[in-house]
Amino acid sequence: MSYRLKLASVCLSARFLLRAMIVIFLLLLPPLTKGIPEFCPKRDSFAKPPDEFCETASDPNKLPRSPIEKWFTKEMFEDLFPKANLGHGPDDCLPYSYDAFVIAARYFPDFGAAHPNKAYKPKEHHARDVAAFFAHALQETGENDVSVYNDTDLTLDQAHECFYRGGFYNWFERGPNSSFLLPTFPGFSPIDGKRCVPEGQYCKKDPVLDFWYPCNDETESHMNQTYHRGCYFGRGALQLSWNYNYGLFQQFLLSRNVKVDLVNNPNLVMTKMSPPLAMLASLWFYMTPQPPKPSMHSIVVGDWRPSPKNRRAGFTGPVFGPTSLVINNECGGEDPEEPGGPGESRRIKAFKWFCNYFNVPAGPDRSLSCKGMLDGFDAVQHTYSWHPDWGNMWQAKPCDCAPAPYGGPLPYYDPKVYPHVFTKENDRNRLRCVYSLYESPETFRLDEGNSPCLKHKPKIRLTKTGYRN
Repeated sequence: MSYRLKLASVCLSARFLLRAMIVIFLLLLPPLTKGIPEFCPKRDSFAKPPDEFCETASDPNKLPRSPIEKWFTKEMFEDLFPKANLGHGPDDCLPYSYDAFVIAARYFPDFGAAHPNKAYKPKEHHARDVAAFFAHALQETGENDVSVYNDTDLTLDQAHECFYRGGFYNWFERGPNSSFLLPTFPGFSPIDGKRCVPEGQYCKKDPVLDFWYPCNDETESHMNQTYHRGCYFGRGALQLSWNYNYGLFQQFLLSRNVKVDLVNNPNLVMTKMSPPLAMLASLWFYMTPQPPKPSMHSIVVGDWRPSPKNRRAGFTGPVFGPTSLVINNECGGEDPEEPGGPGESRRIKAFKWFCNYFNVPAGPDRSLSCKGMLDGFDAVQHTYSWHPDWGNMWQAKPCDCAPAPYGGPLPYYDPKVYPHVFTKENDRNRLRCVYSLYESPETFRLDEGNSPCLKHKPKIRLTKTGYRN
């Protein structure tokens, strides 16, 4: 063989080896995500990039991996939500990331993992559950850029791709440049939400709520205007709102040994990363019933109790429609045009899109909306919350509380209606209610004259939280 042929053979062998090494290297890399499709209009990011040494999402409880992590991957999250965090994209140091999502899911291991009935295959139940959460997050805090449907360069399917990949975009209610915030701190950083104008307070007051979840009334002045520190406007993927919801979520965190004062510092929902509260607060709202409402999760997986009329109307088992009634009392149905108006219509369309993404059935069209429901959730008779046991205040024994068929700040989870994971909290909430009778009897217009039970103290030590320390 000539020198030239030998050299050519060596070069070919080296080139082949190099190509093989490149292929092996690429195979070892994690799969690339699609990101924002190239045909979508380019948008600027509003978010301030995090600092170099920023805090990433973590879990102080180091909970075990959730079943959802077996099938829902980081690549899927980043493919679905390339515009998260005001267009910056999923980032471990910002409120919305894959790690924040799966850490939150570890606190609710049934999320994306429950299949209590045989209406769908287990994997279909799991994906539909996640699709429902994403659909509501898209409506609540998605970019929702309807202009893509007016872009003549895009097909309808392309417009869908651009629109429905806009979830987990906003941090604060009304988005970046929120009218609730200071003009000099317009919401481009999670910390910007610690002050608000009076309109953003979302503070509900009455004697009982003032005892349990008193609003932070601190104010400060900027440019001759007064701003409040106790601001309970919507934050996070599902827009946790109002002081009582911040208080209930705070109590849930305490039950998981996470001590944080959200009633006095509500913006910690956006800034606390251990655990990541922006995602965890939203998943808590999705997974937790608020009597008489079941949780959205229990409706989607079919573990809820409809009234006989609703059952006959087809609203039973794993359906999506009633979830819109839970989150915002929206039952307007689906619009014929795309993308349709905000509200239930957009929730329905988003659910169908995410179900298609996961290749699972969305369910019958009629049950995708709550428009055809004949009864509200209160038609299923049960008790909702703990209140003073008015009928026994005169007895010569310690005061007590009893479940009542109306709402209140201390939920009672009727065992006939709600899963055991919630009913096990009933006795703790009863004792908290008893604590309030002795600690603040004037709240209920009680005294030893009209309520002799106050003269008899319980033999156990009571606390406001139901925990000893």
